[in-house]
Amino acid sequence: MVHALERAAALLAPGGTIVDLHPTPEPAHLDVMIGSNVTRIADRVDDGSPTAPTRRHAAADAALAACERSGVLIVRATIEFTFHTLADDVDELLRYVATKWKQLHFAEADLRRARERLGGSAGATVAITERVRATRMDAGR
Repeated sequence: MVHALERAAALLAPGGTIVDLHPTPEPAHLDVMIGSNVTRIADRVDDGSPTAPTRRHAAADAALAACERSGVLIVRATIEFTFHTLADDVDELLRYVATKWKQLHFAEADLRRARERLGGSAGATVAITERVRATRMDAGR
């Protein structure tokens, strides 16, 4: 990722800005929301392998820090926010995840618990809740 950031900085027009958005290493949560009541069903499963989300997201943080230390990029602002991916049922959420995530990361037992908790409640939704970091940068040297 450092190489990609270096290339992006090299291509940046004078006065241009790079914005990086990626999840923090904090595990995503599987939640069921009924009205204002939020029940956390489970945290994302992470096997600790090099391709697991916690390590990938931590590596993205490290790459940004390395580019800032080397002077390739100047970080102007960083914010974190909570991002919810909402669905009316677990199957809809799984279809979305299958197209957007590298791996599922939730155990089948947790998905079953989410289905049970939804239980046909009017207005109930299932959600994946993630912390996301947005960083605005300018080219350095």
